[in-house]
Amino acid sequence: MTILLCFFFLYHYIESTHTYAKLFLTREKTYPYALRPHVFIDQKVIAYTNQERLAYIPEDPRYPAVWARAWIKGHPLSMKKYTRTHAAGMGLVVSQHSKYIWLSKENIPDGELHKQAEFAVLPAEGTQKIDEYVCILNWESDRPIEEVTFTMDLGSITMAIPGIGRQNNPYYVQWLYGTFFRLEPPGYQRVGSTVNWRWSNIPRIDQKIRIQWYAWYR
Repeated sequence: MTILLCFFFLYHYIESTHTYAKLFLTREKTYPYALRPHVFIDQKVIAYTNQERLAYIPEDPRYPAVWARAWIKGHPLSMKKYTRTHAAGMGLVVSQHSKYIWLSKENIPDGELHKQAEFAVLPAEGTQKIDEYVCILNWESDRPIEEVTFTMDLGSITMAIPGIGRQNNPYYVQWLYGTFFRLEPPGYQRVGSTVNWRWSNIPRIDQKIRIQWYAWYR
């Protein structure tokens, strides 16, 4: 009876998760001073649990994190990359899309977990002038997650396009017909230079967000 009661009161409840991603360009410091794309991720997760849990950041196999860090209640957490098999062996539910996952070395308490990472950007497979970035959203909860949001800020890279919006711009056609950016999955809303996805009252999510754009800088 005691064992059954302990099992009954085990819970892991995610209230909300909010992810902000920013696509931007930096210029290399050596000749030929090429422009390089980067994606910065800032993520907040509010969760409550009476089980041991770790902070984690999943990776797409082709687009690894350059670095990752996390903290909760002002306390920094040490993060280390593990294989999907290793993480699953620890009892974690791992995204079907991941090969590697970043985990904190210590368990974390309730509250708002804050995570940041920088991810690699590469040319889309089979293309020469299309770059892309893939983010994985992966959570499970004993009760429906009230809100999951993902916001992609395209403002920095949009402003860097030479003469964007002008008819004499060599990328004007892509811009005019909305093919400069390709966004997956459908169901997003675009307001100005930001793109937003939102899910409400879902028990779990294992979703790829894919952003592709015309790589005029190379």
